[in-house]
Amino acid sequence: MAMDFKEQQEFLSELLGDPNSSQDDMFPLTRREKALNRGEIQFAIDSKSIKEYATGTIADNELDLPSDWLETFVLVIDNKVISTNREMSLNNWGRHYQGGSDDPVFYQWEFSGTKTMKFMSTASLTGKTYYLWYFRKPTTTLSADTDESIIPDEFREASTYWAASRLFQQIGKSEISNRMLEQYTFYVNKAILQTSKEYINYNPAIPDLGGIGGESTVDKQGKGMLG
Repeated sequence: MAMDFKEQQEFLSELLGDPNSSQDDMFPLTRREKALNRGEIQFAIDSKSIKEYATGTIADNELDLPSDWLETFVLVIDNKVISTNREMSLNNWGRHYQGGSDDPVFYQWEFSGTKTMKFMSTASLTGKTYYLWYFRKPTTTLSADTDESIIPDEFREASTYWAASRLFQQIGKSEISNRMLEQYTFYVNKAILQTSKEYINYNPAIPDLGGIGGESTVDKQGKGMLG
């Protein structure tokens, strides 16, 4: 049976050696729940073991990233892979536009609280279909006893060890805190190893042959001419 939030709290009490969780106790319930939920997010960040997928159409040359987006694995637009090396610095804006370019390059920014990929090219991507494979993070707080983490069941003890480490650190018990953190790190490494076996991840050579519209003789990095 999968580990629910009640079992995570009970396991945290075991690690703390303290089942008392009233507001008058050393580790009140509200602090325990907060630490567990922060541990859930930290595990997602450290392990990148929670995978998700989204699809839709580009609007106004912008792609609003999902609220649970953590990191992009692969982005495909118009059936072409847009690799992460297409992200440009805003400081490089002028150089990119010198002479015009139909490269599907982008920069990431936050607009009105929404993380967005803004595509900068003379060839519009508006209306084109995108497919986004990404790593996600928890966005819903665990609170009810029957709530279940989005983390795979075999790794759900990880956030409990992280929470124990944080709570022990707050009361100055650094040695015990470090031992708990070691156990947390064990689960992170285990999740990384297992997740890496579930999909192929390699970086093939990607010759820059121009924008989404076809090949080009322009040196996209130096903005000169090839040949």
